[in-house]
Amino acid sequence: MLSLRINKTFLNHFNLKKILTAQMNTVEVMKLAQLCIPALDNSKHKGQAGRIGIIGGSLEYTGAPYFAGISALKVGADLVHIFCASQAATVIKSYSPELIVHPLLDDENAVEKISPWFERLHVIVIGPGLGRDSNIFSVTAELIEVIREKQIPLVLDADGLYLITENCNLIQDFHSPIILTPNKIEFERLSNKIDISSKLIHEGSNITILKKGEFDEVLSPVANVQWNSNIGGSGRRCGGQGDILSGSLATFLHWTLNAKENICIGELDKQFIASSIACYAASLLVRKCNEEAFKRKGRSMLATDMIEYIHTVFNEFYEK
Repeated sequence: MLSLRINKTFLNHFNLKKILTAQMNTVEVMKLAQLCIPALDNSKHKGQAGRIGIIGGSLEYTGAPYFAGISALKVGADLVHIFCASQAATVIKSYSPELIVHPLLDDENAVEKISPWFERLHVIVIGPGLGRDSNIFSVTAELIEVIREKQIPLVLDADGLYLITENCNLIQDFHSPIILTPNKIEFERLSNKIDISSKLIHEGSNITILKKGEFDEVLSPVANVQWNSNIGGSGRRCGGQGDILSGSLATFLHWTLNAKENICIGELDKQFIASSIACYAASLLVRKCNEEAFKRKGRSMLATDMIEYIHTVFNEFYEK
């Protein structure tokens, strides 16, 4: 059961079932997510459903940016750009012709060459397969400054989280939403280095944390939009699941932000409810893909098997 604390004005706005408490069940939350899904009709042009950027991919880690990028596309984004180290580019290209791959992260003029592409992007994900090379981290830190200036929504995962754990000032004073997606170990590392309540999710911050685990949980400066859920999932924790989540989340975040004028919650900031709904939508999708793949593959299940169920699970929960 999912618990989402939210006021009744919001429920009445959508003519949803009235409840006596401030808790919403999963059916109601899914209705909110469904309201944000763009219709598939002939009035749209390529790119409107989402142009997503992934910053990550290194010599050792080529699968992670692929999983994030292909998941963003299969959820419904139109285009995905991956900005990776040069050694990773050919490998990532070989995984899928749908991904637009830029081997620029270790270029001498990386920031200058990558920044112009940001004008085209709706959401950027930093972290999948990024690695911890100090030069790449320096470039990534500069790119975060560009993202701040351009006010692009940002999702941070994996080594992107490690980078901001070492320097949380990188994500302070953003006007656009930021979502952190730590697993249990990453959250503990973050908590040990940073006072989360005062440095990250405080009044005036635009940061939302999607804490992954047995229960997925959203932490936010706005208590009304916090929730936790253990729907779906399995005991199989193969690598790549977090990357599938971050890519899916990027697409959902673009959609919920586009629809934020229709999801008012009294006087609450609409960006926070948009972030919360996007986190829930991605969390449920990935957990159910995990559940479905595990039913058929058991211990042999891989992240690749989960991707096969994105369409089926999306249709079941989100198509109107």
